[in-house]
Amino acid sequence: MRKTTDKPPRRRRGRPPQGGPPVVDEARCLHAALEVFAGLGYEGTSVREIARRMGISHGLLNARFGSKHALWMAAVCHGMDQLHGHMARIEGGPDEQADLVEQMRRACLNFLLGLVEVPAIIQLMNTEGARRSERLDHIVATFFRRRTWRIHTLLKQGQKAGVFRKLHVAVPFTLLAHGAGALVVLRPLAEAVDARLGKPSGKLMRAAEEAVDLIVRGLLARGSPGPGHTSRRSPTRVARPGRR
Repeated sequence: MRKTTDKPPRRRRGRPPQGGPPVVDEARCLHAALEVFAGLGYEGTSVREIARRMGISHGLLNARFGSKHALWMAAVCHGMDQLHGHMARIEGGPDEQADLVEQMRRACLNFLLGLVEVPAIIQLMNTEGARRSERLDHIVATFFRRRTWRIHTLLKQGQKAGVFRKLHVAVPFTLLAHGAGALVVLRPLAEAVDARLGKPSGKLMRAAEEAVDLIVRGLLARGSPGPGHTSRRSPTRVARPGRR
């Protein structure tokens, strides 16, 4: 008579059978892949390394995504969706009573707070942006051309009303993502300068607000009032990290 045992069966080597239930969560895979691609670069990243950090077989990732390039593409779209989704979750929605300058300030601040959730997307853009490639073209198409960002909408409205200067939307986006965004994305550097900037806190929030004010003031057309000039500034309603 065969003895029974409580030990689980050993996992067979190789790919999981097709058509079976998903073995790993796709969002977890994409989040991990994005962080590894951002930290090591495309050439320095392997599917095996991503799987190792996740504690799974690399065959699972190959079976699900097919190739490293396909995994990279999916991870970038995942990061963009997270960032764009954060901006769409502005608490209470846009305040139509606020002037365009104040609305722009709030949208820019919410963008920075969105980077707290997914800093790897900007880290990856910093790496890929150093040289022209098909991957960079994909980032530009995904970031600028396939999504409607509130910052872009407000800039066009403000330019039409004579509130904002005539400039390309890439200017404020670059200053936000790769300038002020360093407060969030380059956390070790910020922490080395001031330990209080090393984690989401009141100090970091104040620094982010000051950076946003500088950027928004730079957008103003000559003679336009700055943020909070015409009336007392109402509390900024942004989706803080960890809140939904």
